[in-house]
Amino acid sequence: MDAPDLFAPEKAALRRAREALEQGDGEIAHRALAELIQGFDRMIRDTGRLINHADRTERELNRANQKLRELTEELTFRSRHDGLTGLLNRETFIGETLPLMESDPVILLLLDIDHFKQVNDRYGHPVGDKIIVGVARVLRELSPEQALCGRLGGEEFAILLARGDWAGALRLANGICAAIREIRESPHPGLRVTASMSAAASVPGTRFDTLYVCADDALYRAKSLGRDRIEEVPDWITPDD
Repeated sequence: MDAPDLFAPEKAALRRAREALEQGDGEIAHRALAELIQGFDRMIRDTGRLINHADRTERELNRANQKLRELTEELTFRSRHDGLTGLLNRETFIGETLPLMESDPVILLLLDIDHFKQVNDRYGHPVGDKIIVGVARVLRELSPEQALCGRLGGEEFAILLARGDWAGALRLANGICAAIREIRESPHPGLRVTASMSAAASVPGTRFDTLYVCADDALYRAKSLGRDRIEEVPDWITPDD
């Protein structure tokens, strides 16, 4: 089925005006001209409405596309980051670590908030959440821009330094522990926050699991030796370990 001719009335008025012009009858020509004027006036109004409608439609489409882009960005961020702290979540942290470990020597710092279960039990989970957010803020503020910072779960955090130097990594760890000691939760002035940390380094080609196990063992030693301290893995870890 053919589409309707939207300008059929105007075309008819134009045809009659031409016929009247050819006939040379002034009265007929006058009526035809009036009809033609009315027809084209209608066409101009309708065309204006169509243009306005098209403009509104385009603006609405642009707004919808912008909202869709914002929603996509938000969903992407949420899928890659921890919901409470905004740091990389465990899956993303490990995923971004793997290609770096293939090509570069890296240093892994692990951190665990001391006595965190007792904090939750005594002061409640909202206070515990504030402490976790405070620790994440310390990591974000003190870590180098190129470092990877993640929350691996619960009260455990990790920092990966690619091509970092060992002395610099230990200075960073000491600075983080010192800053965490300064975290205060105002309704509970007696609450003291500390963290235990470990540091382990690996050569290119080492598996993440191998590096993590060594760092985790050192973190356990830090806990066993009194907490609020940093334990080092003395030797560089290799793919053969």
